[in-house]
Amino acid sequence: MSHPSLTPSVRNVPTDTGTILERARRVAAHVLAPAANATDQAETVPRENLRALADAGLLGIATPARYGGHGVPARVAREYVEIIAGACGVTAFVQIQHATAACPLIARGENEALKERVLPRFASGERFCTVGFSHVRRPGPPMVRVEPDGDHVRLHGTVPWLTGHGIADDAVIAGTLPDGRLMYVLTSLQAGDSIVPSPPLRLCAMNASATVSLTLRDLRVGPDQVIATVTREQQAARDVAGMLTPSALSLGVAGAAAALLAELAERRGSAHLAGAARGFEDEREAARAEVDAWADRPEAEGYGEHVVRIRAWCIDLGVRAAHAAVTASGGSANLLDHTAQRLFREAMLYSLTAQTRDLQTATVQRLLARGGRATGHVGSGGDPG
Repeated sequence: MSHPSLTPSVRNVPTDTGTILERARRVAAHVLAPAANATDQAETVPRENLRALADAGLLGIATPARYGGHGVPARVAREYVEIIAGACGVTAFVQIQHATAACPLIARGENEALKERVLPRFASGERFCTVGFSHVRRPGPPMVRVEPDGDHVRLHGTVPWLTGHGIADDAVIAGTLPDGRLMYVLTSLQAGDSIVPSPPLRLCAMNASATVSLTLRDLRVGPDQVIATVTREQQAARDVAGMLTPSALSLGVAGAAAALLAELAERRGSAHLAGAARGFEDEREAARAEVDAWADRPEAEGYGEHVVRIRAWCIDLGVRAAHAAVTASGGSANLLDHTAQRLFREAMLYSLTAQTRDLQTATVQRLLARGGRATGHVGSGGDPG
């Protein structure tokens, strides 16, 4: 089912990266940020937020131009996500499922007819897509099984996380074939009894993201819906190659927290808070430089080790900056609708976004090492903290 309310009314979409990012900043400043605390507490993301992004031509930012998008470089796509995340975390989190996850994944897939059929509609915002495949990273028995059925397949099992239910028309879902390979498919979420959503999951942040689990019951998918089939080794390589993409979320929340500290510093005439704001902003710029230096070099020696380290740094930075904003805000930060608390909760959620075992280990080790440095104990090296 399409959502006319998300169809862009403005067709003068940007064609250069400077214009794209400027439009993102305007939407962030004038639409998203003023309502961010209310959006955080809403039942679901207001459609006007997504419509504003569609009207600005931003939902196709990472979709190749041949399919109606902009096909911007990965660095620009990350900067775009950072801008949106700094304004409204839940809007950023919902739209990345569509703009920088589902659409590029379909575009990299093997099904040209599928790309030509759906990507122009996704790029324009005529239809909205989400994703449900984080479970393929989990060890143990597959949570979603794919069984061949002639030239079709049938999917059974549970997709534990799917964001944007009730907003999204379609979803990219992955499951495991009998030979252990992973198959990615595109399905309408209006599949009757074959797709049964749970009630919205209660999360530490972003309950307005309408995140649910899906029970798949004999979901039949034809070859025209198959995006790609990959081995476990190919999937692991893709995970490493995309490790730094979600860093933009953490950098966005760190920037918003630094801006809040600067605002508090000016209001109180506090040199201490002003210095803290500058310190976090300087560290954010340094972390972003590291992301940009390594993100597009998967062939470089030591790439996997470096990107896990840098992503853990960004996670740590987002949480520390938001924690500082909570502390500086005082008792008012106990209120659920306070900006600092919202940022802190968003930073926690980004700690788990697209998490792998290696990233989990690196993040915990970084936090432990930082504590060791603070107390004078010897710890492993790391980035500025």
